[in-house]
Amino acid sequence: MPNWEEWSFFEEKEEAEVATTNEGTEDAQSARFQLLPRLVLLKLEGCPKLRALPRQLGEVTTSLKQLRLDGTNNLKAVEDLPMLSELLLIEKCEGLERICNLPQLSELCVHGCPNLSHAEGLGSFQQLGLGEDMQEVSSRWVSGLHKQHQRLHGEDLDVYTLCTS
Repeated sequence: MPNWEEWSFFEEKEEAEVATTNEGTEDAQSARFQLLPRLVLLKLEGCPKLRALPRQLGEVTTSLKQLRLDGTNNLKAVEDLPMLSELLLIEKCEGLERICNLPQLSELCVHGCPNLSHAEGLGSFQQLGLGEDMQEVSSRWVSGLHKQHQRLHGEDLDVYTLCTS
């Protein structure tokens, strides 16, 4: 989807109108939580213009285990996905700057993200896979992940090099 720029579950105007009554607010919340309750794997590939993941994604994907992003060059952040639990794989996302608030995530694999400068809030984090192209870039944030992992789990973080040929 090379021209996809914006992804939203609800139009802001509709949400504001529904929220004007208490009953409407409950209906909007109920509908929101029924959208993607069984989604386990989400893969976005070849969406170079997509600017952001919808802010509601963390609320509506309660079963999400894996998120794979490939070629989402305008995406600036992956954040606030409390139920993402197994894997976040990010490839060739040149505009990505931060990854944060993924408390259940156990494995992160990253390559082709030269602007990634911030990664934190990965409390269950166990493994980090870095492409060879990420070795220098990751020096900005890997030490913080090492310290966090050591503090929370009393052991070193498992860091490995991805084969990206």
